[in-house]
Amino acid sequence: MRILTGTEVSSLLRDLTSQDARRLRDSLSSGLAAYTKQEQSSKSETKLIHQPPRPVIQTKDHDTTLIMPVSNTSATSVKVVTVPRNGDIQGAITIYSPLGVLQGVLNAAEITAFRTALATMTILTRWKAPDALNVVVFGAGKQAEWHVRLTLLLMHGVKRVTVINRGRARLETFDNTVFATLREAYPEIEFEGIATADTPAQVGTRLVEADIISCCTPSTEPLFSARDLQRGSSKSRFMSLIGSYKPPMQEIDSATLKLAVSKILVDSKAACLEEAGELVSAGLGPDDLIEIGELFLKDLNGDENVGSKDALTIFKCVGFGLMDLVVSQALLEMAEDAGTGTVLDGF
Repeated sequence: MRILTGTEVSSLLRDLTSQDARRLRDSLSSGLAAYTKQEQSSKSETKLIHQPPRPVIQTKDHDTTLIMPVSNTSATSVKVVTVPRNGDIQGAITIYSPLGVLQGVLNAAEITAFRTALATMTILTRWKAPDALNVVVFGAGKQAEWHVRLTLLLMHGVKRVTVINRGRARLETFDNTVFATLREAYPEIEFEGIATADTPAQVGTRLVEADIISCCTPSTEPLFSARDLQRGSSKSRFMSLIGSYKPPMQEIDSATLKLAVSKILVDSKAACLEEAGELVSAGLGPDDLIEIGELFLKDLNGDENVGSKDALTIFKCVGFGLMDLVVSQALLEMAEDAGTGTVLDGF
């Protein structure tokens, strides 16, 4: 049994090459395709993936704990994470063999952020991207960081990355840690942070110029309006929404959803219709959505097959346990190869 701390998980992920990231992306794409295939199959067929609805516990102080069990037959995992009312996500992922032998315990905070951003990448890297890219990310936490890092690893032509946050303090921390490292690795790219409380007009300008917009906040009201996006000329845009996981949460308004090129892309129809505030508020149903696993069933190795010119492509992700299992299994293999982590025999 191998234990990976938060520092060890972070080190493994930050050392990923573009090739490593693509391999992980393809593994997750295959897992999502298998999930969708099973969802579409006959109820009488033997299930390989078991993923019960996740229980949610909320304390009187409004700290939320999520419990996410899943099995893909080759392994079983249980993730327990707490999203504090004030603070960053905390928790752990346990991995078991089919016979119940504990194989690994991994810090969940970094993995949760990484696997969600990786889910975005499974579809972003298949989007018809322009040659030069302006990237806008809302939020300044781990989710925002990994959306930035993986976009740079997997997309060509990025010329500017703008991180937008309500307050200045967290932006300064992001700038001194994440951006400081990325400026050295990508000297040709401009990195900037904007606080909405200080410069709302600049936020509007960056939205108009944006080609890729990633929303990574637990906001309960829209971060911007459809009108903000339409102030400029019509252009192709990709937008990911990964922050909301309860019906009261909402990162964009219904009018922005209606700007989408066709149906809204989602990780799971059932989960998104139950948990995604944007979709619940807009009154959308299953026929308004496409699971990205359905796209991967048709073409796992395809590239640039999503979206069109002068249109908005939207991907909504609430996340589910199979994503954690796929990434955690890969990390345990990487850790064994690198000799990283603490190994306990006879647990």
